[in-house]
Amino acid sequence: MPHSLRTFLEAIDNRMLHIHEPVDPLTQVGYLCSESQGPLMFHNMPGFDDWRLTDILIKDREGQAAAFGLDNANEVCPYLAEQMATKRGKSVMVDDAPVKEVKMLGKDVDLHALPIPQHSHGDGGRYLGSGITITKDPETGIRNEAIIRMMLTDDPQKATFWMAARHNYAHYMKYVEKDEPMPMAFAIGLHPVYEIMSNWSGKHEDFDELEYGAGILGEDIEMIKCDTIDLEVPAHAEVVIEGLVHPRDRAPEGPFGEFTTFGAGAEGPAPVFQITGITHRKDPIFRHMQATWFTDHQPLITLPMEATYYNRLKETHGNTNILDVFVPPWASQFMMIIQMEARWDGQVRDTLMSALSGPNLHVKVVIAVDEDVDIYNAEEVLWAIACRCDPQTMAHIVPNTRLHPLDISIPQVREDYTVMRVGGKLAIDATKPPTWRPEDRQKFSRVRPMGQGDDTVAKLVEQVRVKR
Repeated sequence: MPHSLRTFLEAIDNRMLHIHEPVDPLTQVGYLCSESQGPLMFHNMPGFDDWRLTDILIKDREGQAAAFGLDNANEVCPYLAEQMATKRGKSVMVDDAPVKEVKMLGKDVDLHALPIPQHSHGDGGRYLGSGITITKDPETGIRNEAIIRMMLTDDPQKATFWMAARHNYAHYMKYVEKDEPMPMAFAIGLHPVYEIMSNWSGKHEDFDELEYGAGILGEDIEMIKCDTIDLEVPAHAEVVIEGLVHPRDRAPEGPFGEFTTFGAGAEGPAPVFQITGITHRKDPIFRHMQATWFTDHQPLITLPMEATYYNRLKETHGNTNILDVFVPPWASQFMMIIQMEARWDGQVRDTLMSALSGPNLHVKVVIAVDEDVDIYNAEEVLWAIACRCDPQTMAHIVPNTRLHPLDISIPQVREDYTVMRVGGKLAIDATKPPTWRPEDRQKFSRVRPMGQGDDTVAKLVEQVRVKR
């Protein structure tokens, strides 16, 4: 059976909170999703009787491990890094698909009929934040996928959207040069591995992100032709929205509460998406991704980022012992923590430089720590900075670098150009001296309390750790 959102939901049902009380998806879902620590399924949404809505599926390492079929949550980054280095799938075209069970085409299109929420107070309107955007290079025919924001308008057949200056945007600019409308589709509700890999930002000349995800899942992905545009979409999606982006159309877009938890950053005139068709399954499940606070929205981007950098940083000096990489959601994707063991002087600094010059625009603060620091515990990371770092020699500022267009702490180059910000990056070496100087390194080893390692008190340790 192909991997789908439904097969994943079945696998994690023991962790799912099913909510049967009436909840308004337009005004109440945002807060509930922001506060949830685990998977949610809403069954009773007035005005959307045939729909269910789910969110918070991979917020933590446990959910991410479930997506990759792992038992150990600590293996997520190394496992994904290994898979990304070796796996590719293929597209297989089919003639019929579950996503075609219900159709709204042409004049029958009504985007407002989908339970698309308003995420935050102050948003410009209801926002789709969970659609995998699919476009195709008009010259090569290679597809690209990304998850971008789309704002509903008063017209149920039109929406506006914002995209960073990456691959989808490059496709769009080619259509603008040709003065032709760009076919575009949003696929909603896929297995989380497809969602994760749709946020990968690397170069791909002969495959797309959906095929990348298929390879990691050990399958080929079934695709089907759209009804109204020349594009292929996942056959086992819950919903597909089809349409055209005309090269000259612009309309207001934003503000929107982004992954930064701010409501500002890129609002302004934006391209218009003319919707030509909507297809979906019977008894559809709307896959929501609440953007604000620390929800699925952040790790969907940081997971492929972590794995990409894990592989990249291991190549520093030919073979650096990288143990784990974490881009914490509580830092809104702008910070990276590297757990490593340095052998030589200068190796940590070179690793930090490699991280700051990596393929993603997000990372502006990088912290390196040793194997005895839990990178998932902010208290331990801050302890390492406080006790193992001399800011005079172990903290480095790199000025005049390009940073993420939604990072409003960094000035824009031009106020009318929302995709270009230039500012500084920070590297912090919070590691012990390297292993080739064992005596110096030993001075920075943490003391161990008496009784640690005593198996006879192991059960008592678990009891005393519980907050009371």
